[in-house]
Amino acid sequence: MKPRIVKPRTVKPGVVRRKQVFEDVLYANCWEDPEIDRAAFRIGKDDVVFSITSGGCNALAFLLDDPARVVALDLNPCQSHLLDLKMAAFQELEHEDLLDFLGVRARTRTHTRTHTNANAHAGRLATYRRLRPRIEPASRAFWDGEGAKLGAGILHGGRFERYVSLVRTWIVRLMGRALVERLLATGDADARRRLYDRHWDGPRWRALTDLLLSRRTLTWLFDGAFFAQIEDDEPFGRVFRARIEHALTELPVERNPFLSWCLLGGYPDDARLPVYLKPEHHETIRARLGRVERVTASCIDHFRTLEADTISRFNFTNIFEWVSPEDYEALLRETVRVATDGAVLTYRNLLVPRSRPAALAGVLRPHPRLASRLHARDLSFLYGSYVVETVRKAGVPCSV
Repeated sequence: MKPRIVKPRTVKPGVVRRKQVFEDVLYANCWEDPEIDRAAFRIGKDDVVFSITSGGCNALAFLLDDPARVVALDLNPCQSHLLDLKMAAFQELEHEDLLDFLGVRARTRTHTRTHTNANAHAGRLATYRRLRPRIEPASRAFWDGEGAKLGAGILHGGRFERYVSLVRTWIVRLMGRALVERLLATGDADARRRLYDRHWDGPRWRALTDLLLSRRTLTWLFDGAFFAQIEDDEPFGRVFRARIEHALTELPVERNPFLSWCLLGGYPDDARLPVYLKPEHHETIRARLGRVERVTASCIDHFRTLEADTISRFNFTNIFEWVSPEDYEALLRETVRVATDGAVLTYRNLLVPRSRPAALAGVLRPHPRLASRLHARDLSFLYGSYVVETVRKAGVPCSV
């Protein structure tokens, strides 16, 4: 049984914004696969791409398709500070130095560098001092007080990444590092299925996921308002356990950055790097950084400042399921106003099945078959569904 939509619990306006989770980096990485968005968007030179900032990774990945502009927006100012620092690192550092500064391979067992943790920590702080003049004053004020995050590598510094590290620790403790590494080294899906069925899926795994992936635990990590649109018809642990099983047994493991980070704590080889960090893309992203506009605001507040017909691609991640159906529809209406004819919207559903309201059937066209095909190859395995819709203001031929 899937979680079903219910009337939202009473939440005072602005309560989420005031919570501690918006006073720190919530996500140091993006946890959505940009490759399926890029396939849906088919970005051209004239496109203006809107993206929720989150870890900033996907806003940078969209630069690879040569858009006119990328607008990276987040309600949390710390996410904007994070993207500011990542962009400065791209500007200043060569590829391997960038990876070292970010902490890409800092916690993986296969990392072969001989630096001690103390030396690596000091080296990243020294690099930050080089980058500091390139970032905005507000970002400096934030990062100057975050020596621990900088020293460990900023990709490890998000609240969500610290939670993933806790889950990883218990997975390794209960399942064994050898089994984890064996699963990730097994390219054949049938062989992985046998490993999973015989050695992974059992009482310890179920108990671990029921505890650490529960609604109670995730509410502690985020905020109760994030889950106000669902009720506990099906335990969260069971839902996420099925999605992790899909990733371990059906999706390719040898090039999955999300699975690598979850189980290894980094990216041990270039094949498992996120697309924005692959060496062949470093110079392209560096050359196009000037096209990125960082915004700290809510979507609807920012859209209300824009003229009509200004944005052609929208990456909303899963923000719609955090708000009531009424607020979701209101934001979509404002989205349609600022969108160009034929604009493409993509978004994810983690636990709440959002899709175009019937009231907007005249201006938003869903593409369920395309969305289903793309979701089937989504390496970011935690989301339950993927949505692709296009804006049809004046009968303009659809580009999807």
